[in-house]
Amino acid sequence: MKSYAIISDIHGNSLALQAVLEDIKSRGIADIINLGDHFFGALEPEKVAGILRENPMLCISGNTDREILQNIDSDFTKDGMGRVKADLSSQSIAWLRSLPKTATHDGLFFVCHGTPESDDEYLLEKVTANGVFVHNDEELVGRTKYLKERIILCGHSHVNRVIYLSNDKIILNPGSVGLPAYLGNGEYRFAMESNTPHAKYAVVHAEGNSINIEQVLCTYDWHKASEAARKNGNEKWANFLLYGRMPKELRS
Repeated sequence: MKSYAIISDIHGNSLALQAVLEDIKSRGIADIINLGDHFFGALEPEKVAGILRENPMLCISGNTDREILQNIDSDFTKDGMGRVKADLSSQSIAWLRSLPKTATHDGLFFVCHGTPESDDEYLLEKVTANGVFVHNDEELVGRTKYLKERIILCGHSHVNRVIYLSNDKIILNPGSVGLPAYLGNGEYRFAMESNTPHAKYAVVHAEGNSINIEQVLCTYDWHKASEAARKNGNEKWANFLLYGRMPKELRS
């Protein structure tokens, strides 16, 4: 049996990343797949970059990784982008530039951040005027039918899910290491909420056709992370980190 650790959406949360990597190490797992969105947020982007350099793993780019690079030479400061860019070293920027958009691994995994075609769309979820819902089996089979790998890995929504399809494929979102909830903007205003403050990742155990999956929730000092976000001027992120959801009074 071979085991893989799947992580995603660190978003600059070094405390959460350290807790997850320690838990992975305690399980004796060496093969780590990282689905992107490494640095952007209200916390410690360059510290996360240093940790990632010390822990080799397969990494791909996420939507906020792309946005950092697209705005690296501009004065764009929306949502704290200026602080993130100022903190990142030239080495970390070069590393971001080296990341592929998607990948495959061991003939078992197709690896993407959002969908195979876009880093900024959800594979599993659809956003409607009435809330966020998971696509049905027929829709998901259709969206992934051209992928030959049995397990499709995706992040972006920050909500941990395992969906077993009728064609024997599996779509796995490990949840977010570093940001357990957020508010999204698009045609509709919506919330992505995991409803716990834990650092989340997944473990896949594979032996022949047998696939076992664990969704792992790691305790770390989310009070300290929340306070750091608050000190950096981001009250909403402070609440996301502390509760894994957004208090109703702050949803505007």
